[in-house]
Amino acid sequence: MNEQKQENAKKQNKFSAVLKKIFVHDIGWKLLAIFSAAVLWALSSGLSGLL
Repeated sequence: MNEQKQENAKKQNKFSAVLKKIFVHDIGWKLLAIFSAAVLWALSSGLSGLL
C-alpha cells in the first residue's frame, strides 16, 4: 500500500514538473509568440487601423 502511494506521488511530481516547464519556463518566448501572432492576424485580415 505504501509503495502505491509513493508511485502516485512520483506521478504527481512528474505532472507538476511538466506543467511548470510548460507554463513557467520560457514565458517570454510564449508572450512574444502570442503578440506576433496577433500582429500577423491583424495585418492579414486588413485591420491595419489597430496598429
